[in-house]
Formats: sequence, C-alpha cells, structure tokens
Amino acid sequence: MNDTHFPPQDPNQPKPGQLGQPSPGQAPKPPKQPWATGDKKKRWPWVVGGSFAAAILVLGIAANQHENTPTASETAPASRTSAAAATLSAQQTEAKRLEQEEIKRQHEEERLRRAAEAEAERQRQAEVLAAKMDRGTYEQIGDRDFALLAKDPDAHKGRKLVIYGVVTQFDSATGKTTFRAETGANPGDYYDYDVNSMVGVLSTTAANVVEDDMVTLYVEVVGSISYDTQIGGNTTVPKFFANIVDVTGSKE
Repeated sequence: MNDTHFPPQDPNQPKPGQLGQPSPGQAPKPPKQPWATGDKKKRWPWVVGGSFAAAILVLGIAANQHENTPTASETAPASRTSAAAATLSAQQTEAKRLEQEEIKRQHEEERLRRAAEAEAERQRQAEVLAAKMDRGTYEQIGDRDFALLAKDPDAHKGRKLVIYGVVTQFDSATGKTTFRAETGANPGDYYDYDVNSMVGVLSTTAANVVEDDMVTLYVEVVGSISYDTQIGGNTTVPKFFANIVDVTGSKE
C-alpha cells in the first residue's frame, strides 16, 4: 500500500489540469501583467487624460503657428514695399540707361560738330589758297596809290596787289624764301623802279627766280619791316608776300 501523503488541498484553489492551470508535468504560466484584463478599467482615465492632453498640445501648437503666421493685412504692406522697391530699382536702371544714352548722344554731337568745323576750315583754307592763286583777285593800282603804300605800309595790310620790279638781291644772305626788289605800280625798265621792298615767297614759287630778274608780282601787303644795311645803317621798307611770281625778263 502506498503511504505517500499529499498536502491538504484548498477547495477554492483550482486543481491541476483545470482551465487556466498547468497539467501535471506542464510548466506554470507566467504571472499576468499589471495592466492585463481586469486592470483595463483602472487605466482608461489615463488614456482619456493623455488623449485630452495631446489634443490640447496640438491645438496650442496650431494656435501658436496661427499667431506667428502673418495675416493678409500684415503681409500687404511688405508686399507693397517690395513691389515699390522693385519699381524704384527698375526706374533707376531706366534712368541710368537714359543718362548714358544722353551722354553718348552729346559726345556724338560734339564729334560731329568738331568734324564739321574741321571740314569748314579745310574748305575755307582751300578757298583762300584758290583765291591766292587767282590772278583776277589782285588789284591794279596807280603810282600815287603805290607812293602812299610805300609811305605807310602798315595802313595797307592785307591788300592784294599787282606790282612790278627788278630783283636786286637773292642770295645766301636773304635765304631761299626772301629777296629784295626795287618795285613800282606799273611795268617799265629796271631804272623806273625806285621803292626798295622786301618780298617773302615760297621756295617752290621762287625756284627759278634769280638776282636781276624783271618780275611781275601778285602780292599781299604784309606791312613794314626794318633791317640793318650792309653799310651799318638801318632802314624800314614795305614788305610783301608774293603768291605768284612771273619772270618777264632780265636787267642785263
């Protein structure tokens, strides 16, 4: 007979093998978590409270974002300021462009003006030169007028005259662009000319002129000139500039 004794069983405790209890030889189940099953009723206030707090937090964040977001009335002045600044910048750019174009226009006008003045001066010089070479622009005068000119050459500056004479000196002492001549208002023999004169000339114009030549001179009156003579004196004589020199003969 088996004498094994079992401890007394509590009639309220489930027996092995009953629902929820391990069978003989089966490992016992782990203990229940504090929030399992019947504790659900105890945690619902926390869930509701947490949800309510989360909702309040979300509403607070949304309200804060709404407060920080500028309204249309607040952004309108900034937009107008930005638009005004953009308009001003565009106006300044356009004004600068117009200013630069005006400067360029003025420079071009100045260039054209100077070019026109230079061309006008060139034409004037050409006309003056043409007139100098035009024999018809020189005045024929008589002996009395020529005597008055010889008396006061400076009073007749600029006159264009036809005079006649004989070359009395044209050498290294006078140079290639000046010679002395005895002159008069009318053609004649060399002894008919008694007004000592200095005549300036271009070297090309006088290339074939030598001392003792009889000449017809188309001159402009320069005025008077003084120079020292070979005998140690000083004399003042009329000075002419000959634009045209015609050699008509020789003294000898």
